[in-house]
Amino acid sequence: MLLATGAHRAAELLPGLRVPEHHPVTVLHHAAPEPPMTAPALLVDADQKGPVTHTWVTTAVDPSRALPGRTLVTSVVLGTQAAAPSASLDDAARGQLAELYGASTRRWELLALHHDTRAVPAMPAPHDARRPVRVLGGLYVCGDHRETSGSRGALASARRASSAILDDFGLRPAARDEMPLRAVA
Repeated sequence: MLLATGAHRAAELLPGLRVPEHHPVTVLHHAAPEPPMTAPALLVDADQKGPVTHTWVTTAVDPSRALPGRTLVTSVVLGTQAAAPSASLDDAARGQLAELYGASTRRWELLALHHDTRAVPAMPAPHDARRPVRVLGGLYVCGDHRETSGSRGALASARRASSAILDDFGLRPAARDEMPLRAVA
């Protein structure tokens, strides 16, 4: 059996499985009357002038994510700032987003604010970046809590778990069938 899930859910199903501490994340979705940027690019606030760590115009990547004539902008707030009340967080984010995009956010509408207190597993030093995916004979666990935080770690642990399963059952595919793990832009 393969459990491909978050750390807390995996621990509910497998009592005794270590659950790392987590960092909170809040994602804000704004509808804008016009795109503040047309390039499908990720903006990162390296100066950390506000709560938003990174943002992108979602409809520049996938136009079907908003109604015709509307623009969807997605922004991410990491850490303890993410726990601020929605109105004050939205106000702080809009000021920062106006500066990042060089456009007014006054007519933007907050569509949704999603807060997850257990979004990203913490990786305090010394971090074991390759925790075992085979926990018992015939039982495997994967997720970013078994590798490094984020989607890349989740995919890497899934690859390790599937390799362990194939090895354990003697079902190793031919080398030509294996594809390297790579980031998709």
